[in-house]
Amino acid sequence: MAFRRLTKEQMVKALKSIQSRNWIRSIRPLNSGGIGNTLDSLLGLPENNLPIADTAQWELKTHRVDSSALLTLFHMEPEPRSHKIVVNLLLPQYGWPDQHGRPQELSFRQTLQATRPTDRGFGISVDRGNERVIVYFDARKVQPNQADWLQNVKSRIGLDPLAPQPYWSFRSLFLKASTKLLNSFYILAETKKQMKEEYFRIQSLHVLQGFDIDRFVLAIETGNLFIDFDARTHHNHGTKFRLKQDSIPSLYRYVDKVP
Repeated sequence: MAFRRLTKEQMVKALKSIQSRNWIRSIRPLNSGGIGNTLDSLLGLPENNLPIADTAQWELKTHRVDSSALLTLFHMEPEPRSHKIVVNLLLPQYGWPDQHGRPQELSFRQTLQATRPTDRGFGISVDRGNERVIVYFDARKVQPNQADWLQNVKSRIGLDPLAPQPYWSFRSLFLKASTKLLNSFYILAETKKQMKEEYFRIQSLHVLQGFDIDRFVLAIETGNLFIDFDARTHHNHGTKFRLKQDSIPSLYRYVDKVP
């Protein structure tokens, strides 16, 4: 299938035409990305990296009005990458029994936020002096319900800070984010269910330009951006940077609402 190559202006015109159609059936009703997949199909575009003729790279981001789900921005393992920190440190030394009861399997699943640690004492913080986002473990912050796990960690590796310290440099984050988020079309959509099918209509459309690393770091500091670890023995699902969906425009220098 040959995909269309559109200018930014043509994309806006096409999206406004779709908006005028009112309710549209999603082609993937049980999929969280169903709206985006449907729009890609209607526009004749691939699911990733819109091939727009006169610009650099664009993404199509959608948000359901009534959804509080987090949006995955990208996957990126922490540095120093040569240490493979998730599979060599966090999982074997700080993991806990797999929740599905698989024998001999450990799990390390944590959603980290800068504004507060998890009940297991893990969190993230911004080191502006060294231009890094770091992962920390503070045994003093572990909650009573995790006392048995903490004792197990103490016997395995002790309760000192993480060594090596997992981190992401501002530079590497900007380079990674720029490949996916440099410019975006942001669509807010209403949804409804009918006969097990999902229908949506476009409520508003914004053109977002100029992804800004300072705004990205601020989103981390204010707790709007999360880092999600999802690993178990024999399989690491990857480390995800996830954002509150209504916070997407705050990452850009230029935000224009299409009338």
